[in-house]
Amino acid sequence: MNRRSICRHPFVSWPLIILGLVAAWSPGTLRAEDQPAPDVDVLTRSITRSVALLEKASAGTAEQRACFTCHGQALPVLALVEAEHRGFAIDQENLDRQVERAHRHLERGKASYIQGKGQGGGVDTAGYALWTLESGARAADDVTDAVTAYLLQKQSDRGKWRCSSDRPPSETSDFTTTYLALRGLAAFANETMAERVAGCAKQATAWLQQAPTRETEDTVFGLLISEYAELPTDKRNTLVTTLLQGQREDGGWAQKPDMESDAYATATALYALHRAGAVPDPAVWNRGIRYLLESQQPDGSWHVTSRSKPFQTYFETGFPHGKDQFISTSATAWATLALLFALPEAPEPHASDPDASRPNGDPMPADGTGRHSLILRGGRIVDGTGNPWFVGDVAINGDRIVEIGSVTGTADRVIDARNLVIAPGFVDMHSHSDWTLFEDGNAESKIRQGVTTEVLGEGASGGPNMGKMPPREVTINGKTQRITTLGEYFDGLEQSTTSVNVASYVGINNLWRSVMGQSFARPSSADLKRMQALLADAMQAGAFGLSSQVMTPPGSLATTEELVELCKVVHQHQGIYSTHIRNEGTGVFDSIAEAISIGEQAGVPVDVIHLKIADEQSWGMMRGVVELFAKARARGVNVQANVYPYTRGNNNLSSIIPPWAHEGGREKLLERLGDAAARRRMKHDIEKGIPGWYNHYTAVGRDWGRMLISADCRYRGQTMDAVIAERTAGLDPVPDALDVLFDLLMEEGGSVSTVYAHHEERDMNLAMQQPWCSIGSDGSALATSGSLRRGNPHPRNFGTFPRVLGRYVRERNVLTLEDAIRKMTSLNAAKLGIQDRGILRPGMYADLTLFDPQTVIDQATYSDPFHYNVGIHYVIVNGQVVLDQGRHTGARPGRVLRKPAR
Repeated sequence: MNRRSICRHPFVSWPLIILGLVAAWSPGTLRAEDQPAPDVDVLTRSITRSVALLEKASAGTAEQRACFTCHGQALPVLALVEAEHRGFAIDQENLDRQVERAHRHLERGKASYIQGKGQGGGVDTAGYALWTLESGARAADDVTDAVTAYLLQKQSDRGKWRCSSDRPPSETSDFTTTYLALRGLAAFANETMAERVAGCAKQATAWLQQAPTRETEDTVFGLLISEYAELPTDKRNTLVTTLLQGQREDGGWAQKPDMESDAYATATALYALHRAGAVPDPAVWNRGIRYLLESQQPDGSWHVTSRSKPFQTYFETGFPHGKDQFISTSATAWATLALLFALPEAPEPHASDPDASRPNGDPMPADGTGRHSLILRGGRIVDGTGNPWFVGDVAINGDRIVEIGSVTGTADRVIDARNLVIAPGFVDMHSHSDWTLFEDGNAESKIRQGVTTEVLGEGASGGPNMGKMPPREVTINGKTQRITTLGEYFDGLEQSTTSVNVASYVGINNLWRSVMGQSFARPSSADLKRMQALLADAMQAGAFGLSSQVMTPPGSLATTEELVELCKVVHQHQGIYSTHIRNEGTGVFDSIAEAISIGEQAGVPVDVIHLKIADEQSWGMMRGVVELFAKARARGVNVQANVYPYTRGNNNLSSIIPPWAHEGGREKLLERLGDAAARRRMKHDIEKGIPGWYNHYTAVGRDWGRMLISADCRYRGQTMDAVIAERTAGLDPVPDALDVLFDLLMEEGGSVSTVYAHHEERDMNLAMQQPWCSIGSDGSALATSGSLRRGNPHPRNFGTFPRVLGRYVRERNVLTLEDAIRKMTSLNAAKLGIQDRGILRPGMYADLTLFDPQTVIDQATYSDPFHYNVGIHYVIVNGQVVLDQGRHTGARPGRVLRKPAR
């Protein structure tokens, strides 16, 4: 879509200096020599931050509001279009969506406009929507014809258009509404309306000549009206003089004399003066711009509270100011425009010149002397490649790293990184935060580990949830939404906002249950094709591959051949196959061989989830597993793995129940648990085993003491032997322990999360040392307080990455520091094909973790897991500091990372 730059109306010519202003306005201390123009780099960084926030706000408003929102969409679009015109990179798809949304809103009300009734918000909404279409260079059509005809009808006999808004800032300003109407008519009235439009302009001129301006809003839009209504010079001069005299000693303007200066009034005043070409002294402009720069919030916004209405509730859009966001969003848009106009005009960068502009419009300093957003000084840089560390600085502009080494420039903020390691942000290759992020997007337990990107979707993913699998309902910003596709899940995360970046696989459980439901029947060829189609849709929506949990149903129902057929779809999209293998105990060799075969036949990379030997009968055999990987890799199969640094895993007591008993879901399982004959059969299969089934009970040597209840129930934190002893105390005869298990599962609805002590250090250490083995937590983003403090979870939720750095690097020397960080960063990013994260290099996204290598350690234990680690000092996500000296800032700059569609 070609954009129009925001310039003066082509039929109006303004003098650069309006005669008579100097005599009417006393400059006092506003001398140009005392007010130098703000530095271009400072302006650029300020705009970069605000543009990113406006993109989020406009997108969030569109998702949360059924109607077009004047200040929440029109004004951000206005600013974003000008930012694009000035060379800043913006999200083109989001911008186009906002313009299209404005058109659809008007189109829905077309009949009402034809009848002269309009839509909610009246002339104000119609005018702002047309302004949005004009900014987006949308062509006139029958919809705009209906709206402009409505505007012609709504002009009052006095020549103005009446304001119908009861919200700030234009709640009392007919000047604003009149400007919106005239601008909409000038942009979209067709030729048959030309004579009537000219008459409207004359009537507006007559009204404006005698209308008193009571506040800055009136003066600003009165001056802007002059672009479309031919005013005498003395009236224009009066408006300009009034506006100039309203500037205060702090450089700002206030809406009313009894109010403090604020960004909205200041930015609109500068906007109007710019369009009128009516600034007789640069000091006026420079003082106003400096006021805006100094009042900008750290997150890039401008917060206006003086005109908020306490009773007015606004939807959460990703903008940071709650009930104040209505006025603050528009203030941020106006302020961004004013700052853009303060930049010197420059030719647009050549498309083939990669250094002409950086993402988000942030220039790459060519000589290291520019001013940056953030500089990390004097840290021990471990770049994520495995190369030896070196001491140096890292400079960040916007959301990108721009310089590494000896940085000589200045910055908005400098962090002293001496005695700290500066590493890429950790990529958690195996995470289960799929739904906890909707409860609390701060992702406390992950951010505090140094994690900046989470990879979700093991076996079960955010979507698809369709067909025979019911949609998943989540609450986003107080509103319930139904998630049916992985794309909708991604959209929901973006609306909710997170502190971490998120990538996801599509889970085989979702594919299978969407087609087969809870049945254990074999899928037909048509069923398999439906699964392939769902898989292709998810890959197209941004999934990085297929993840299969084939140890338990429904994933375990899939045959090798069916998995190959599904992975052929993954191959078409150049994705990855991530698998929780069928049997991690005595069947580990056959299970890994199957995973390798699937990858080999389908032509896809394979990543084995939490590689381990989880059965005491096979402990010590990791060397053979490593050889199996080595042979496959030698013949060209890209098979790799990840581990977590613990010898206990987390599953469910229900995993002890044989697979056949799970058919039909929880309801049928509970029926079987209560049936005597089914119990006898279950006991036999648990004790004797079933070929190919991984049996958690026998894997821990039938030792109930090696099972720790982590569920949020009355037995949390107790081992199963203690639970059995408590429940059977005083009973004669003593019940069978398996009956106690069955009864407990029935009481808890068929699910009791449990930690199993089923593998050993020797095997785990050997796996961890392999060059193809990375780190993943297998944990969720939890917290030590609030709703996400529940149960007795596995300590890996809180301590995985610090544990590697503290115990396996510093204390036990299992890994070098450089290799450990490689396994947490670039190795995981490379597996997924993410090319702009995971390594410290100029041009990469600024995801970083800073920690003290002498103190970093985990503190969560199996019996007392709710403890954050020590030693992680700073975590930066997309250029924003999220963990600041160990304190979560509340920032949520995380993004959904979608694999590019093919």
